[in-house]
Amino acid sequence: MTLLKQLLAMIVLLFTMLFIGSFSLSIENTRSYLNNQLRTISQDTATSLGMSLSPHISDQDYVMVERMVSAVSDSGYYRQVLVTDVEGKTIINKTQQVNLNDVPEWFIDMFKLDTPPGEALIMSGWQQAGMVKVLVNPGYAYMSLWSSAIQTFLWFAGMSVLAAILGVVALHYILNPLRMVEAQARAICDREYPIQTRLPWTIELRSVVEAMNRMTNKVRQMFDEQSASIERLRSENYLDSLTNLANRRYFDMQLNHLIKTGEHGAVILLELKNFKEYNKTHGFQAGDELLRNTASFINAICKAQPNQEYFVAHLSGATFAVVISNVDEQEAADLGDRIARSLPRFKERGLVEADEVGHVGIALFSNESYGEVMSATDLALRTAQHEGPNAMHLVVPSKSVASVVNTSTHWGEVLREALQNNRLSLLMQPVKDAAAAILHYEALMRLTDAKGEMIPARIYTQMANRHGLAMDFDKVMVAEVFSRLVAKRYGATPIAVNIFPSSVQNQVFVDWLCAELAENPAAASRLLIEVPEYGVLENIEALREFIKKLAVYGTRVGLDHFGRGFSSFGYLSKLKLDYIKIDGGYVHGLVDNKDNQFLIESVAQVAHGLDIKVYGVAVEDADQWKLLVDLHLDGVLGYGVGRPEDI
Repeated sequence: MTLLKQLLAMIVLLFTMLFIGSFSLSIENTRSYLNNQLRTISQDTATSLGMSLSPHISDQDYVMVERMVSAVSDSGYYRQVLVTDVEGKTIINKTQQVNLNDVPEWFIDMFKLDTPPGEALIMSGWQQAGMVKVLVNPGYAYMSLWSSAIQTFLWFAGMSVLAAILGVVALHYILNPLRMVEAQARAICDREYPIQTRLPWTIELRSVVEAMNRMTNKVRQMFDEQSASIERLRSENYLDSLTNLANRRYFDMQLNHLIKTGEHGAVILLELKNFKEYNKTHGFQAGDELLRNTASFINAICKAQPNQEYFVAHLSGATFAVVISNVDEQEAADLGDRIARSLPRFKERGLVEADEVGHVGIALFSNESYGEVMSATDLALRTAQHEGPNAMHLVVPSKSVASVVNTSTHWGEVLREALQNNRLSLLMQPVKDAAAAILHYEALMRLTDAKGEMIPARIYTQMANRHGLAMDFDKVMVAEVFSRLVAKRYGATPIAVNIFPSSVQNQVFVDWLCAELAENPAAASRLLIEVPEYGVLENIEALREFIKKLAVYGTRVGLDHFGRGFSSFGYLSKLKLDYIKIDGGYVHGLVDNKDNQFLIESVAQVAHGLDIKVYGVAVEDADQWKLLVDLHLDGVLGYGVGRPEDI
């Protein structure tokens, strides 16, 4: 029972007790008053009548005596008027029926009225001539008592109803701070930290609200401190303090992971010309400023390219690198050319005096080793340096990549044909907990062309973005998975679907998805939607709205590739995410990397405090699996856990 109901019940009980007591006291006082009145009236009437009858009795004028007795009796206020002589013989006896006028019998039985007779002597001179006896009719008294009881009841009932209404209103306002405290506590559980600015005037409630506000501030402060601690640790290990770009350690970790997982893309190296001489001539402070401007310059150019997954790193000295995933030769060359053609702006802005600012070298990667990719990139950079000022050169080390990208102009037609003819198949890869129980499956799409040959995922994801087919791919993928969930093909096990970042902000796709989910709420509650961190954090509000809309149907949202960028972890408290998947770059080589172990464990602590589950990906063996479990992760995914299968 709620506090409001308990207080109302107590108020009703107290009012009921007060009413019963007051009502009983009022009735009893009225009854006592009426008893006294009846006794007085009987006696006064008897006395008055005795004096009036005395001369007529003496004269034996019994006609007049009867008339006088009848006059008193016929008034209806007396039940009996009896006149007797000295010997007690009845001279006149007048009686009237008692009329109670609908007074309930139970009321009469409960509140008896005393009607004692009034008696008086009839004198003849100094001698007694007889006696008159008068009994009052109690009917009027009972009617008066009943009327008084009804009025008292109605008055108390009306006042009780009014008091109850006023009590409810008063309690509503008095207890409103408690409801606000409840809402505040629920908001904290929902990763929000509201503060109550309006304090109640009740001293006790004011203390509760102030304590709750202090606790809210403390919880928010703890989360901010934990997030800042993790970001500080990540920055110390993977961020270049001078340029705020990724450092060489992060570059090596992520590039190794991309190569190991079969990704394809490009590495772009930019090296400033004669940077050592620049430092000697202008001083180290000017040199640092040049490096910071170069970092901003590269970031600005990369951000101007839509739908690209990349990161920029400061490797050492005057050398910068850009790693781009899922690009072909032409896209990589276009970006490198933009960087090279923009180098003369350094002189225009007065940052350098020479026309030759630097050089750009590019190497594509697909199936090469880390050493082969870096050798090819270095070769491309040295070649550009020999080609002239601000030159750019690209190297394609893998013939397989060349054969793929050389036909990139046809991929739009190939993909449209594959979608139109539903050349789609799904593989399911399990996410398991510490006990090897399956938490959910991650659905992986496989496409084939008209010849039945497999289209690599790295190709169709890249080309889907380029040719504006991202929403079409997401619709096909979600529809297929949802149909399997409706058919309960995997029982109660949820299925996760990765969608393109652009779909989150595509209102057409969101409306379509909500309509699909509304068709089958049971299946909707077993659908998980995953979005990559690198593509959605630029518009947190769109992601928040997306999560809110899907929550209506019980569909949960997770974040993939968590930690790949350098965004502040504070955004986690703003989103109602169900889980995050730690980027595989942090998991690769985890057994020997104490810093990443501490970082992952810290992220898990913060996420669990926000009711967000944490999964590790790219798990290769049992040692990594066990270590991630020891670091308090909720589940793991990778070839060391379970390979994708057609199930």
